[in-house]
Amino acid sequence: MRDLLIIIKKELSELLRDKKTIINSIVLPTLLVPILLFGVMKVTKMIEKKEQHKTIKIGLVNAPKAFLHLIKTDTLNTISTFSEGDDFKSLIDNKTIHTAIVFPSNWKTQMDSLNISSIKIYRNSSKNNINQRVSKVITAYNTQLKEDRIAQLQIPIEKMKPFTKNYIEVGEQKELIGKRIGGFIPYLFILTMWGGCLLAAIDLVTGEKERKTIETTLSLPVSKFKVLLGKAFVASFLGFIPAVLNLLGLIIGLKIVDDIPDSFKLVINEMLNFEAVTLILLLLIPFSLFLSGLIISLVAGASTFKEAQSKATPIIMLIIIPLVLAMMPGIELSWSTVLIPVLNIGLGVKEIMAGTIDMMQYVVILLSLIAFAIGTIYFSYKKFSDENAILK
Repeated sequence: MRDLLIIIKKELSELLRDKKTIINSIVLPTLLVPILLFGVMKVTKMIEKKEQHKTIKIGLVNAPKAFLHLIKTDTLNTISTFSEGDDFKSLIDNKTIHTAIVFPSNWKTQMDSLNISSIKIYRNSSKNNINQRVSKVITAYNTQLKEDRIAQLQIPIEKMKPFTKNYIEVGEQKELIGKRIGGFIPYLFILTMWGGCLLAAIDLVTGEKERKTIETTLSLPVSKFKVLLGKAFVASFLGFIPAVLNLLGLIIGLKIVDDIPDSFKLVINEMLNFEAVTLILLLLIPFSLFLSGLIISLVAGASTFKEAQSKATPIIMLIIIPLVLAMMPGIELSWSTVLIPVLNIGLGVKEIMAGTIDMMQYVVILLSLIAFAIGTIYFSYKKFSDENAILK
């Protein structure tokens, strides 16, 4: 144990001597989430304000007077009149207009006869603000016509509503929000952890080769397994700490960033309680060891920092894909997903934040991560024991 602590102390002192390591592992993870929250809220608010005051250029064909009146109630709308044969796609593409609404020539006759007709709406689906504002006007006009018909037919308005919908929400707001954003949080933590483990593991193995100190380390009266274990512990520590600081940054960001609704803050603070944070961190401890062992096994034979990066970096796809799957609706934690690395963390964190975690499944996730960590540490030891690879 004493030998292992000596190796850990040596590796930590070498890594923390580098200012870039301190910035990447401590400063940036702490500031990342508050800056991200602040930036997202400010940009979103700025875009919404800009879109609300944006003038919409609407092309109309055969528009009835009542519809024209509704359009003109919004002073931000500008109207242009066209004929049915005009090329509205080109007009929208070159921004002459933003949208076009085409009424049939016999619209008045159809409405007076209480018949059903149709209108054509030319639009670009990517312009959400424009489409929502135009849809609001069309819906208001549709409601107005419906009320006129009801009055003309002398039908009591209540007769047109055979039933009303009364939704009774049985799920807690905590569960709803936890399910929606819980998949994003491990995405942030795990990518930060990956970056910390990657830089530390490469520096502790390949970096030591480049500094010509690996031979000195291996000549110490300490077994290669303890040397490897010390390097793996330090690499995992420098991956785990940024994840913890990310979590701390999230909690701080929610308290100091304005424009976040108080009700949302209250629910998030309730989800990030001591028990939930503890359960999340317990999952990240063996996962950080898993990552460090995996990276060390991949870079053990690399002779340069660049070569080590090229060997280890592609593994990021094996992390990103499960994390993306964890954020997709319909994919839930179950006994069929509980043993899949990374995916089980993403789904597990969602359940923890929603307050619906099955503790039996949680224990299986934790044990599986410990097993994977032991497996990668053993595999990296085999690679580290190959002197032809480690000393080249």
